[in-house]
Amino acid sequence: MNSLIRVCCISNRVRSLRPDICLQSALEAIESVRSDCPDLIVLPAFALTGAGCGSLSGNSALLDAARDALDELRLATADLPCYVIAGLLLDDWGKPAPVCAVLHSGQLVGFVPAEPGPSSRFDGRYSDRVLPAGAVFSAGGCRFTICSCPPDRLLLHTAELAATGCDLVVCPSCAPLYAGYISEARRTARLVTKALGCAAALCNGGGGDTTSPWLFGGFAGVYECGEELRFAAQKNADCLSPVEAVGADIDLDIIAAQKPGGVYVKPFFSAGLSDGKKGILRRIPQNPFLTCPNRDAYVGELFALQVSALIGRLQNSGIQKMVLGVSGGLDSALALLVAARAADCLGLPREALCAVTMPGFGTTDRTLRNAKALMKELGCSCAEVSIREACTQHFRDIGQDPNSRDVTYENAQARERTQILFDIANQVGGLVIGTGDLSEAALGWCTFGGDQMAGYNVNICLTKSMIRAVVKYVADAGLVVQAAALAYGGAAAKAPGGPVAHILRDILATPVSPELLPAQPGGQIAQKTEEILGSYDLHDFFTYYFIKYGFRPAKLLRYACVAFGPQLEPAFIKEKLELFLRRFFAAQFKRSCSPDAASITEVNLLGQNFTIPSDGDCRALLAELEEMTV
Repeated sequence: MNSLIRVCCISNRVRSLRPDICLQSALEAIESVRSDCPDLIVLPAFALTGAGCGSLSGNSALLDAARDALDELRLATADLPCYVIAGLLLDDWGKPAPVCAVLHSGQLVGFVPAEPGPSSRFDGRYSDRVLPAGAVFSAGGCRFTICSCPPDRLLLHTAELAATGCDLVVCPSCAPLYAGYISEARRTARLVTKALGCAAALCNGGGGDTTSPWLFGGFAGVYECGEELRFAAQKNADCLSPVEAVGADIDLDIIAAQKPGGVYVKPFFSAGLSDGKKGILRRIPQNPFLTCPNRDAYVGELFALQVSALIGRLQNSGIQKMVLGVSGGLDSALALLVAARAADCLGLPREALCAVTMPGFGTTDRTLRNAKALMKELGCSCAEVSIREACTQHFRDIGQDPNSRDVTYENAQARERTQILFDIANQVGGLVIGTGDLSEAALGWCTFGGDQMAGYNVNICLTKSMIRAVVKYVADAGLVVQAAALAYGGAAAKAPGGPVAHILRDILATPVSPELLPAQPGGQIAQKTEEILGSYDLHDFFTYYFIKYGFRPAKLLRYACVAFGPQLEPAFIKEKLELFLRRFFAAQFKRSCSPDAASITEVNLLGQNFTIPSDGDCRALLAELEEMTV
């Protein structure tokens, strides 16, 4: 089943008392989106009458004209296999009743009363067409309901909306504007869709209507589980302002993964999907882990939560010393910054942080230089322990040919380093701080019994790109400074730049590598992780949609091709997706016995929200990819 439902919100121009002008504007706007093949077209409340009719709202001539406009709209959209929702006034025994008409393929499905509630009486022409408030409709499996109220009042209706179990809330409105109103409406839509695990389509109208005593203006937005997919507003509220048509594809798989279970209301009316859609009408970012509106604030909060988690572990355990392996790479650099900041917050001397660099067969001068410089500038208790001799002896003990650069050659180095850290921790009574990240955990890019082990892990909820962002943020903001600056305090201790920032920026520019194979001639890194596995950005993309929404492989591939299409060939993306799935399942046994860590991000692999068996088989998933051609 196609899980994408295309919703198009149109804030048409209106003129009070002129249903003919309202209709013409609506038809022009609908014609402009016809080629997009929407499944649902939403017009605002009062789309066919305007909201500023005042005492003439109940005039029978106006109401008859509105009814005629609705009939013309029905006939004009008869060839569209989609729902069309439009607000107007109906004649309720001589009184105007605001309703939303629901049309489908040239048929009038019915009228949904607008807020504040259903009218108790409708004349004989409409009594059999009036639907109860909260009626549920279905479009290709998307169950939606209509809540025609000012968008900022959606929060007042969360209980009844939750009771419908709907996937989509359609909110036609015609609320007058005031400074800050649109921002409040957008914030409310995010809150409601996040809380209910659903989508929402806001369509506020009134552009071109009277400007006294209210000012009306059109805006529209489509929201999904707390995220704003699309939004637009008319530039001004006069009748000449352009029509805004906001279209987006909501994803039922994402909604199903976020929705609380246990509610089902049978739809009043069901219809299929439109055919002929071209592409995906929604933004699919390459880095979904970092799509928050205020990225700097989010990244800063990530660092603060890492520090807070480590502080809590040290306080609760009574441990006052930390032991950390520093490689000169990104992960250990961030873990070191977190540990240094935690020591400062606890009032511990920086010497309480025992930082150890352990050069091996593949360590380059650049990474070793950065590791030693960062440890020194942060004022840690520094140690350098070469693992070359110990690993060489170990190879002799187990009969390993040191010229065989196989997995034993690599993993022996990782396990030797881990042994050193734990033994030093025993000597000083310290806690071994783990450096592994989410990207490595998803791909199993760690050594079981080696860097997979620690006393407490501070990075495990962050992907490589998130770690890169946090390290850059700390460097730019000067959140962790050299030990010399601490002695002076005040502005000197908080100023960005300086030796620590310089070292961090060089680490950011260093290729990601475990450095377990000898360097190339000239001392260059021989083992670059992304040349072996593929881009971390691509694998992080797979990780996000696979563990958060449970996307099937075909859909993962489709989304990734949209997001990375300009840079990567579909065949390459498919190849890396197959690699991801194989490694993801094969690595579960490592994750099943991972060190303690705090769950500080919504999407991670700590086991609270996502579990699979350690001996799970991914062949059913791979079979789907094998049958696909790209």
